Amino acid sequence: MNLSLLIIGGLFALSNSVVFAQYTSTNYQTNEIQFGIGGDLDASSTNYKAQTSAGSLAIGDTSSTNYTAYSGFLTPNEPFLEMGIDTSVVNLGTLDTSSAKTGTAAFHVRTYLDSGYTVQTISQPPSMTSGAASHTLAAMSLGSSVANTEQFGINLKANTSPATFGSDPVPFPDGSFAAGVAASGYNTADQYNYNASDIIAASGGSGWGLTNFTISYIANISSITPAGSYSMVHDLVVVATY
Repeated sequence: MNLSLLIIGGLFALSNSVVFAQYTSTNYQTNEIQFGIGGDLDASSTNYKAQTSAGSLAIGDTSSTNYTAYSGFLTPNEPFLEMGIDTSVVNLGTLDTSSAKTGTAAFHVRTYLDSGYTVQTISQPPSMTSGAASHTLAAMSLGSSVANTEQFGINLKANTSPATFGSDPVPFPDGSFAAGVAASGYNTADQYNYNASDIIAASGGSGWGLTNFTISYIANISSITPAGSYSMVHDLVVVATY
């Protein structure tokens, strides 16, 4: 039997009330304050546009019970959340009872001034699209791959069994303030799980930046799994609170 997956991402934002502080007077308003030796918020030419800074003296965030401040030259005054799907199709090939088939798909979440986000899977496991019967592959409870046992599962980790594949969540650039992590149930190497509506990734804290995630897929069949072609449209939804 053949198994393929189509990966689709969506975005839903849930927000609390937000107050943005700016320096204003009757005649002036300042949106960006920088302590350093210089920079340019709009360095443009016919073909390029850039924002630059030279020698900012402080970056990062500080907070108290009532306030949070973010330091740095490039600090937009509006929060945002973005999810991008970097792999559109995963083909696990022809499944058999002797060993698991594996595959990976990449997506990223980029955020600024979030108070946290979650990434949720909302699709059912792969089901038959052609063949003599109607059948859906059995979703795994958290566990390892077992040959000749019908299984479908994922995690978001670097794995060594049943193959070396996948990757841990990676902030970009390295050392940034991005805080994305694999969620509980999907954060243990060589252990796979799947349940429609589960949260599979989340922000490990407030901040900003981009996190690259890799979904590791495994599929096994048993000797009584109906033969045919199976597929899954894998919908992901990212939800944020500000």
